[in-house]
Amino acid sequence: MAAQEVGLEVGSERYRGAMAYLIEEAALLGDEHTAIGDEGDQHARGYASHFFTGRALALLKDRNGD
Repeated sequence: MAAQEVGLEVGSERYRGAMAYLIEEAALLGDEHTAIGDEGDQHARGYASHFFTGRALALLKDRNGD
């Protein structure tokens, strides 16, 4: 829902890039439906729930210059 609210089409290349970036930066954490493999790697696909972490707030703060 959040992606659609900001104009990202779920599944689009831009959406996948944004999700990959947020996961890589530890700003977004997926639920048990996004973890696959023995090491619980996070993947940005499907309609699983994702949660913003404290790192997401830090990234927003840095971006806004606060």
